[in-house]
Amino acid sequence: MTVYVKATDGFIDVVNPEGLPKRVTQRAFDVIYKGRGYKLASDVEKENDYATFSEDELKKVKNDDLQAYLDKKEIEYPTESKKQDYIDAILGK
Repeated sequence: MTVYVKATDGFIDVVNPEGLPKRVTQRAFDVIYKGRGYKLASDVEKENDYATFSEDELKKVKNDDLQAYLDKKEIEYPTESKKQDYIDAILGK
């Protein structure tokens, strides 16, 4: 259960679906913004940009994460793909 506070330290940083930051209260985030696709700024920072990874680093990433990245970036790949196909698509091979 989330505890709501009435103080300036009750504000959190969120990011809208387009990537623009906004500062809101925890309650406003839970009630309004979360349903509209906003994410916590700290969660967005954790998302990896696999395009900057080396091939060896990409081999350690789960297939589901690679697929999600390709889908998010709207990069096409064969439906019956193996890990190497995902890696090649990310690296532009």
